[in-house]
Amino acid sequence: MAVKRQIRPLRCNVAWGKRRGDTLWDIARDEVEKREHSGDDGERVEVWEKSVLFMGSKNGGKTTIILRCLEREEIPKPTLVLEYTFGRRARRHNAPKDIAHFWEIGGGTSLLELIRIPITVNNVRSFAVVLVLDLSKPNELWMTMENLLQATRNHVNKILAKLEKADPEAAAEIKQKMQNNLQRDHPDYDLVDPFPIPLVIIGSKYDVFHEFDSEMRKIISRTLRFVSHYYGASLAFTSKSEALLLKARALINHLAFGYDRSKSVSVDHSKPLFIPAGLDSLSQIGPPPTSDSNIGKMRANTPLELWKKVFEKTFPPKSFSDLQDSKDPARDAQYAEYEVDVMRAQKNQLHIKAQDSIFCSEEDNSLYFTYSGKSNVLEVKELNYQVNLASQIPWYEKLMQMQLLLPWNSGPDSHVSIIQNLNLKVHSGQMLAIIGSTAGGKTSLLDVITCRDHGGKIKSGQIMINNKPSTPQLVKKCIAHVRQDDRLLPHLTVRETLLFIAKLRLPECFSDSERQKRVEDVIAELRLRQCANTRVGNEYLRGISGGERRRVSIGVQLLWNPGILILDEPTSGLDSFTAHNLVITLSRLARGNRLVLLSLHQPRSDIFQLFDLVLLMTSGVTVYSGTARDMVQYFTDLGYPCPRYSNPADFYVDLTSIDKHTTEKEMESQKRANTLASLFQEKIKDFDDFLWKASESDSAVTTTSKQSSHLKPEEVINMPYHSSDQLPGVLKQFTVLLSRQVSNDFRDLSTLLVHGFEALVMSLLIGFLYYGHESRLSIRDTSALLYMLGALTPFTVILDVIAKCHSERAMLYHDLENGMYSVTPYFFAKILGELPEHCAFVIIYGVPIYWLTNLFPEAEHFLLNFFSVWLAVYSARAMALWVSALLPTLQLSAFFGNVLFTSFYLSGGFLISLEQLWTVPYWVSKVSFLRWNFQGMMQIQFTDSIYDMTYGNVTIKIPGRLVTKALGLDSEPLYISYIIIGGNIFCFLLLYYLSLRFIKQKSNQDW
Repeated sequence: MAVKRQIRPLRCNVAWGKRRGDTLWDIARDEVEKREHSGDDGERVEVWEKSVLFMGSKNGGKTTIILRCLEREEIPKPTLVLEYTFGRRARRHNAPKDIAHFWEIGGGTSLLELIRIPITVNNVRSFAVVLVLDLSKPNELWMTMENLLQATRNHVNKILAKLEKADPEAAAEIKQKMQNNLQRDHPDYDLVDPFPIPLVIIGSKYDVFHEFDSEMRKIISRTLRFVSHYYGASLAFTSKSEALLLKARALINHLAFGYDRSKSVSVDHSKPLFIPAGLDSLSQIGPPPTSDSNIGKMRANTPLELWKKVFEKTFPPKSFSDLQDSKDPARDAQYAEYEVDVMRAQKNQLHIKAQDSIFCSEEDNSLYFTYSGKSNVLEVKELNYQVNLASQIPWYEKLMQMQLLLPWNSGPDSHVSIIQNLNLKVHSGQMLAIIGSTAGGKTSLLDVITCRDHGGKIKSGQIMINNKPSTPQLVKKCIAHVRQDDRLLPHLTVRETLLFIAKLRLPECFSDSERQKRVEDVIAELRLRQCANTRVGNEYLRGISGGERRRVSIGVQLLWNPGILILDEPTSGLDSFTAHNLVITLSRLARGNRLVLLSLHQPRSDIFQLFDLVLLMTSGVTVYSGTARDMVQYFTDLGYPCPRYSNPADFYVDLTSIDKHTTEKEMESQKRANTLASLFQEKIKDFDDFLWKASESDSAVTTTSKQSSHLKPEEVINMPYHSSDQLPGVLKQFTVLLSRQVSNDFRDLSTLLVHGFEALVMSLLIGFLYYGHESRLSIRDTSALLYMLGALTPFTVILDVIAKCHSERAMLYHDLENGMYSVTPYFFAKILGELPEHCAFVIIYGVPIYWLTNLFPEAEHFLLNFFSVWLAVYSARAMALWVSALLPTLQLSAFFGNVLFTSFYLSGGFLISLEQLWTVPYWVSKVSFLRWNFQGMMQIQFTDSIYDMTYGNVTIKIPGRLVTKALGLDSEPLYISYIIIGGNIFCFLLLYYLSLRFIKQKSNQDW
């Protein structure tokens, strides 16, 4: 249906010699016959045939100029799309008439594609362009001129490239003809860039232009003089005045019919300009109308680009939304037809519904997840925040750099201002997006609001939540903070993850069925039904997608029904489609009477349109704060319009970013950012909500009232608010955490199988090494076997436990920070939850070795030996738990654990006799669980045994007690070994508990 409006039937009129009843075919036939006849002198007369394309500003007077050139007394009609007419004139009496084809493109810059219709390979040699610019609209002038000339030039260059292949001489002739507009001795011959075909620039509506300020007229006139001279074009100003129209007509007749060109020149800026091509010069035009210092600051690659920047600084071009012409003429108001438009609207509505159905079902579309508590207000007043850079460096990195004890690291130079004079006010039902470049202060602002500003200091200002100063206790009650990375257990399903959180975070008054219902409501709202029974996964384990995982993280916080939801870079790492759907979900949550605050770098345009409010920050200062829909208008008023087809978020983030490639660029961009921040502070100083408004009558967007009013009561999930209800007790937390620990561990079948296979292989390797002896092993072999039995597997256990604890450390840190549970229930759940795995591991490892190596077969000896190994391995596990909670990185924990284990290993009484140890390793051996495990197993195997020692033909019976005595392993009875190893376990677990309680479990990514 849109095609009917794109091309209007060409109107073809004849200016001279038109006979009533003649058709276009008759006229064309007569023209051919005349061309075939000779002139009066009997020689063949060539007929002149040219084409002229008129284009330019919408309603700029193109049709009026054409009619006056053809001497027609007609009333100009609006040009719809592309129109054609022609004229005929004879150069002398009884000579064939020359023909001029006139094409006119309407619609301003919206129909650039139609340029290719009139300009073809066949007529490019005789083609010319007339650009008509509306002088009364200087803010549209450069953009109109640039777009039309660039499109025409690109098309002509393509045609010339084709012509050069077919007829190189003709192409060279065209180029040389344009070069000849300037004489070779002209001083600007090498400085201009002639248009590929003849060009005339006409400034229309001079009568309006003449009323402008003299300085404005001078800038426009000099700019058009430069552009015309640079392109080798003629320039003329015209209006409805007959005298000015005659001058413009003379230039066009020169192009169309070859008439002599006028030699008159008018360069006085107080009068209408008239400058034929080649009769101006850069020395007469002068430099761009601005100061030399400004010229030096403007980065321009060509003279034309420099003039453009100077011109647009005085006459900022209108924003994209103001100048955008419909690419589809069927949507243009001037082509409106009621019946057709109604059908198009119906079709578009069906298309939108079809698109919505791709993402969610009809049931989901009607679901809204509302917050029934009191409306919340978050207010930040005059916030100034500093960060001590030295405190941001982890202590272990300082230690590596030998800077841990240097006093000058915390001097005044290390304090950097991150946020300066920031004000904002957000209400329930609004979604505020904080955008800006990296290191702009976005994450720091969210940390300050949520009282997690470790290493920083608020120098001045305050943060108010519902008119109360922000405190950690108040934040925990009403704010949910979703971090940039997902902290979830990978082996649980989505439903299990949310159900465990519901059991921990929802008040005790909730029954199991109510908790289950809350989980299902969250799954429905966050569009997680299709993956509810799928494992969450992580970067190593395949599970749900990144966008779904991010929504699960939101659901973890949404379960306890917070009134304020804060998200740090929620779209990072997501593709644009997933990011868009995620922000749609956040917008729905905001419409459910919540306050949503999120930070992003540079959201794409369709995401930007979803925001209610936008806070644009750079280097800690506020450049804009207000509604998203008004941001383009705000910057346009300041002289920074958003270019056509550009994403406002991208453009204005780039505009305010600090360019640190060079010192000069950094200073320039910093100065621009500070200027914009100062202008914004000046504009909002009288507003209580610190938001810029397009007019005094505007108010901040309140989405709750206008977007939720159409919902039916039965379509709303009303989430009860239980701020005062008591959370589950310690015992309930323990049972939930224990269940979660066991479920997550036993779902990791691959790891369990690997550990089990590892233990079995180690057991079989050692067992088969000593297998095959009919009699018992020798004293030397037995002691080596027992020491290896107790020392080999604990080392692998230490590395596995440390790696596992650090993989869970980030989630543990944030769970404790959010008050989801306390340390005590987590500690006992962790200890008891890993016991089944530990027992299975020791059984797989210890049982085969014992029977393959022909040790004492009695049950008592076997059980005592197994219990000693069990205690030694668990002591290693407890030590690994402690060092993993003590140190913040996997590498440091593994290093310290290795140091401890090696110390215990070397002082264990096998590699060197205990009596030979000097003071330090001797006392280390006193607490070495490997030493006491070795001593206990030696006593079990040797105390009640007799060994035969053969020297030649003499056999001596040696009691086993002498062996343990000789090795110094009989200092204490057997039960003391068990007690000391048990004491080791208790001490390590106590240290583990104290580390959890008093050392923040930050992972390396949280520093």
